[in-house]
Amino acid sequence: SRPVVRFFFDNLLPISNLSRLERDDALFPTFDAQVGGLMREESHRFLEHEIFEGSGSWREALTAPYTFVNGPLAEFYGMAGVEGDEFQKVDLDTTQRLGLLLQGGMLAGTIHSNSTNPVTRGSFVSQKLLCIDIAAPTGEIAEQAKPPDPYSGATARERYSQHSEDPTCKSCHQFMDPVGLALENFDPVGLWRDTENDVTIDASGSVPNTAGTTNGPVDLVRKIAETDEVVVCFAENWLNFAYGRTLGKEDECTTERVQTVFRDSNFDVKTLLLEMTQTDAFLYLPAVEAP
Repeated sequence: SRPVVRFFFDNLLPISNLSRLERDDALFPTFDAQVGGLMREESHRFLEHEIFEGSGSWREALTAPYTFVNGPLAEFYGMAGVEGDEFQKVDLDTTQRLGLLLQGGMLAGTIHSNSTNPVTRGSFVSQKLLCIDIAAPTGEIAEQAKPPDPYSGATARERYSQHSEDPTCKSCHQFMDPVGLALENFDPVGLWRDTENDVTIDASGSVPNTAGTTNGPVDLVRKIAETDEVVVCFAENWLNFAYGRTLGKEDECTTERVQTVFRDSNFDVKTLLLEMTQTDAFLYLPAVEAP
């Protein structure tokens, strides 16, 4: 089951290509392909431990106060007291990082240039972890859907403010930008920063379809972990992966059964995986009429 779990997360999370992530050496001199590969391993070691040896709960994986690093990765993060190539469990500074979503690889893997992009970060969380369907822009809107000039504002909030001001863009960006802006304390390689271009970062934001605002990335993660959507979406992702197709209306009974067992187990991932193998949809192929 462990290789299957690793394969699933490699496909769900933005970590599989971290060793091929390109950044400007002059801007990010401590980041390279080796660090990217170590970030990917950090996420896998963390998830494997939490699922198979820790609480086993998906909510807990999102809010765990620890991670796994080795010497080189600890040096990159600025963590003291870790040496050698073996990964080891370390406590986090929970004023800055918490759980899976605030690991360096998760934050770097959602960025495709030398500047942060709250849209791509927010889109990943909203679509992949909360299962909010956001249609890709088409036509004239697609022409407008380009990253702003990196010199058009001192901070990402200033540069991307047009999304919240344009009614056409707002209908979709309301689900992405508030999440991504709350993660702006992390630079394009996933390192913490308090300022951008000498301007203090405003990392306030919100969780889609919830009331109230969030104050920084840790608060954002805690509130995401409390939502029903994040656990329902996780089970849906596993069902689609396990059955090799996107489940539809005809699969409602199977989905409801699996979701109920997952909820009753306090969102234990091992219980979810086992229950998925006990359904008719997993055990049997539909009958095919002979030609």
